[in-house]
Order: sequence, then structure tokens, then C-alpha cells
Amino acid sequence: MVDVSAKTDTTATAEDKQPFIDLDDLKLEGVYPPKAATLEENYWKLDGTFSTFPDNPQDISWGLWSSSMAAADGSFDDPIVLTLTFQSLHESLGLTFEFNPYDNSFCNGLNIQWYQGATLLYDVDFVPNSWRFSCVQKVENYNKIIITFRGMNKPYRFLKVQNIMHGVIKEFGSTELRTAKVLEEIDMTGLTLSVNTLDFSLFSQNDAFNIFNPSGIYTLLQRKQQLIVTGTKNEEKNHTGTFFVDEMEGQSNKILSISAVDSIGIMDGTTFMGALYQNALAADVIEGIMEDAGFGYTLDIALRDKEVTGHIPICSHREALQMVVFSIGGFVSTSRGGTVNIKKIPDITSVPTSQIGMNRKHIGTTVKLRNLVTGIGVVEHNFTRKTTTEEICKVNLEIGSNTVTFSEPAANITVSMGTITQYGVNYCIVESTVVGECTVSGKKYEDSQKTIQKRLSNIPAGEKELIEKVDCNLTNASNSSEIAQRLLDIYQYRIEQSLSFVLGSECVGDLADIETEYGVYRGAVVEKLDIDLVGGYIAKAVVVGV
Repeated sequence: MVDVSAKTDTTATAEDKQPFIDLDDLKLEGVYPPKAATLEENYWKLDGTFSTFPDNPQDISWGLWSSSMAAADGSFDDPIVLTLTFQSLHESLGLTFEFNPYDNSFCNGLNIQWYQGATLLYDVDFVPNSWRFSCVQKVENYNKIIITFRGMNKPYRFLKVQNIMHGVIKEFGSTELRTAKVLEEIDMTGLTLSVNTLDFSLFSQNDAFNIFNPSGIYTLLQRKQQLIVTGTKNEEKNHTGTFFVDEMEGQSNKILSISAVDSIGIMDGTTFMGALYQNALAADVIEGIMEDAGFGYTLDIALRDKEVTGHIPICSHREALQMVVFSIGGFVSTSRGGTVNIKKIPDITSVPTSQIGMNRKHIGTTVKLRNLVTGIGVVEHNFTRKTTTEEICKVNLEIGSNTVTFSEPAANITVSMGTITQYGVNYCIVESTVVGECTVSGKKYEDSQKTIQKRLSNIPAGEKELIEKVDCNLTNASNSSEIAQRLLDIYQYRIEQSLSFVLGSECVGDLADIETEYGVYRGAVVEKLDIDLVGGYIAKAVVVGV
């Protein structure tokens, strides 16, 4: 139960931090760093669950990671101080910290001071006892917090704070949950960016979920409220996903149904003002989109140095990210975490990450053959700026700030009245002291286009030719051939299996060996998982292979 506005209003400062750390991560949602190996004492278990430390840590959202390491007794020689300041006043029931979940290491002694301006409101010591811990203290009208971390529960550890929530956690467990399902999907072509969803219902003996009850729990569940889903299977607790409240519906005075979406779903309702790129690094473009959207992310090192050229119009952050990821040959998954993971499209000939055998499968697998795509047509775009200045539009200005959007990209923007305070290729913001008609002028960009094709060299007898046309503003002469071939190859993954099985560690985007008959396995990519969390972790899956 958090103040959802406080995080985005945060400015964080700390002297003691690793060089790859960007403290702006603390204002983002969905920051869940990878389980990366380090040489901290007794940390890197050789059980195959740790990945090597990434070569591109700057492309991953970490939160705070100290430069100092705790001593043998767990204390820091110099306590680590983190200061959070805010433009607006906020109130919450306390702060909830998420330290390091991978070995349950956490700060075991900290002090929090809440301020309003120079006035100290509260000065409280806390002793956390878990990697996720709520420091409960109701505070109203604060705009500054100073947090002092004194030590760790384990020796020779860095302080790692992946998330700070302005509020406390209310846990709904098996006694309240009636149903709970997670839907995970990906589109390997990259032509769409799928939204993962969580749907669950809660039961209460009292009126806690009665929408007409002004003191009911539902009043604390704001839209965009974060929902952290964990599940226990084989006595092991796992992070199943992070979602955000989208809709609520009371089925009765005792049952409340909640629908939630992942970070991509939230990004679908936010606005990116767009830009025009020329040989920009994918890492820089994605960082701009994700920080503007307010979500943490990880970027595959194989994609970071890809170049992005073309125009992104004003659109949602989801659409903007889809265009970039598609153009560089990636896909996006938020499965089992919350971070937006941007990965390279898997090669079905690679070594599978899991095996789904008959011992886990339920009876009733169906198999079908998808339509044969025989060719791909890709539209190339080439944006060039015109040499002459011309009228872009006429608008009626009001007194104050006016946002003017363009129907096509333009540069060298001028206005006949008012003052331009901000601009981009798709818009300008004009400050005016009077009401009146304003002419916006500039140099427009011209988009010259052509289409290239890649086709199968041989079409099987009896098959009809089917050419799929693809149009994205970030496809151009430098990447169109690669994109066309990539899509043509992916469309040859035609054998679709729909099956149910007991879920293991499988995620969408994984390569899996599916046992189709006893002792016979076929490789496939997991495209969809519909998981029943309270019904034995049964997953209805769609996988596709060759």
C-alpha cells in the first residue's frame, strides 16, 4: 500500500556507490537486477543459477549498490548515507526496502529521518530481518528523507538496494485467494509487444472488499499500485512476477476481482514525444525511452551497439519500445520478475534451456501447422530534411504554456508569437502572455520509401505464395535486408503445439525440448504460458518449432 506518486518525484543522492550505478533507478518501477555472480564471500553458489557479471552493467537497472564493503562483523567503516528529496509533499505508512533476494542479504541496522524542509519530523532506527522489510512509521507532508545504512547481516557484502517503496506491504495469502492466473506471451517477430497479465480474486469474511465500504482494503489499491507475486513450489519460494493494478470489480460484498498488467501494460497508457535518430546507439535510445516511461530494464549486450536510424512519432512508450526492439532484432519479456528484459531473439538451433517430458505433460496436446509464409516485404524509410522553411500549422494560443504537436517531423522551429520553451521534431511548447493565433514554421522532413523482399528459394508443391509486408519507421537501407531475412526464418517455425504441463522454470522466450512421444523430443520456443497459480502451477502453453 504505497504512495504511487512519490517514486517518480524522487531525486536520490549518495556518495558511496559503484561507478556503473545510476541513482535515478530508485525512481523507476520494476527494478530487479539479474542474479549476477560476484566475489563477495560465500555469495556465488556454483549451482548453475548465477549468471556471470555482465560486461555492460550500465545497461541494467540496479538501484543502489555501494562501493564500500561490510567488514568481518558486518558493519560499514563509514555508514552509507542515501538522501531522497521531493518536489511535492508526500505521506505514507513508512518505507519498504528491497535489498538482495538472491542470498537474503540485507542491511540489519538503519536510521531514517523524515523532513519537511529544514524541519525534522521523525528520527527512527530500524532493524530489518529480511531482504524485503517494511519500516513502519506513518508520516505526513514530508519532502526529504535521509537514510543511514550502518551494516549488513553478512560479512563482506556490498549494500544493494534494488527498490524503495513509500508504503508498506499487505500480503494476501492462501486464506484470501480464490483464483490467481498469470498470462505470459511474446511475439518472436517483434511486430507486437505483448502485455503480461495477472487476474485474481480475493475473499474476505468481513466487508474488507465491499466497494461500498469506505474503510475497505480496496480504497488503498490505487490504479498502478504494485503487486508482487510470489509462490511456493517444492518448498521453494519464487518470484512469479510484478504487476500493477488495472481494474477492480466487486463480485459480492465478500469477493473482489482484480485485473493487473505488467510494466508494458502501464507503458501502453503513457506518452513518448518521439524523436528522429541518425545512427544512434540502441543502448542510448532505449535508455531514453525507459527512463521517460519510469521503468527499470536490462539490455542484452548483443543488442546495445546496434544502430537506430529513423523517426518515432508521438506514441505510447510501449509503441516506441516495440519499434526500437524490432529494428535491432530483439524481444521483450517481463516474466517472473518485473524488469523489462530486452533480449536477442532466440535461435531455435541453440541448446534448449529446459526439457518438458511426458512426466510433466497432461493428456490432450494438440498440434497444428501454421500457414507457410513464402516471402517478406520490408518498407525502407529515408528521412531527409528539406532546405526551405514552410508553415507547419496554425494554432490558437492560450495564456500560459501551450503544447503544439506536428503531423510530420520538422526542425528549425519558429513561432509568430510567444516563446518556445521546449521542442522536438514532433512538437513544441510555446509560452504565451496573450491569446491569439500563432503560425508555427520550420523545415519539414521528407520520407522517401521503397520496398525490398526476401523470398524462399523453393516453395513446396501445392503451397500458395504468401508475402507478409512489414512497415516500421526505423527500417532503412542499412537494416532492411537483415530484418527481412530474420522474419522469413522465424515464419518457418510452423509446428505449433498447445499443451498443458506442470510448470518448472520455463519462461516465454525459452528454448525447450518437448517430448512428443516417449523418448522423442522436438525443439521449440515457448510463446505463451497461461499459469494457474492456485491450481498446482499448471501451465497451458503454446510452443512453436520446426
